[in-house]
Amino acid sequence: MALIGYARVSSKDQNDARQLKALKQAGCERIYTEKVSGKDMVRPELQNMLEELQKGDIIVIHELSRLSRSTKDLLELVDVIQSKGAGLRSINDTWLDLSDDNPMSEFIFTIFSGLVQYERKLIKQRQTEGIEIAKSKGKFKGRKTKLVEGGEEEVRRNAIIDDYQNGVSIADIRKTYKVGTGTIYRLLEREGIKR
Repeated sequence: MALIGYARVSSKDQNDARQLKALKQAGCERIYTEKVSGKDMVRPELQNMLEELQKGDIIVIHELSRLSRSTKDLLELVDVIQSKGAGLRSINDTWLDLSDDNPMSEFIFTIFSGLVQYERKLIKQRQTEGIEIAKSKGKFKGRKTKLVEGGEEEVRRNAIIDDYQNGVSIADIRKTYKVGTGTIYRLLEREGIKR
């Protein structure tokens, strides 16, 4: 039997240090970690962990949302884990302990996983409504670019705008300044520049 940790953050910009510290303190011998969205189960480290899972092992997560954002996927993951004779525990969601055959824990897990998905959908709905209101007032300009005002980034930002206005192609600007196409278009849109 081994305690196996699983940590996940949604993007490379996010920090997983808090999760890793908690998993180590919980006594995890191995920790699988990845920086990918939890919207589906196509995650290399998750799949590696499930393949290497042995009977009696217990997967430890920091919180339920780290394993998956979908109730369907969560239930499927629990089925896979339990079919291998392993268990699942959460550090923050103390009610979640599927390390032994406990019908009440499984019942509570099913309810809470549904609530997690419901909350996620409410957040997305409120975000969409907020964006629509901001757009109608002319205040929404999309995600900010990494090219901000101040220091070297402002110099880069101004140089990109100058090059674009002087007829340099987006592809050449991208190569010269090592910046993504989306960032360039967001910058130009934010500045109200069109060729």
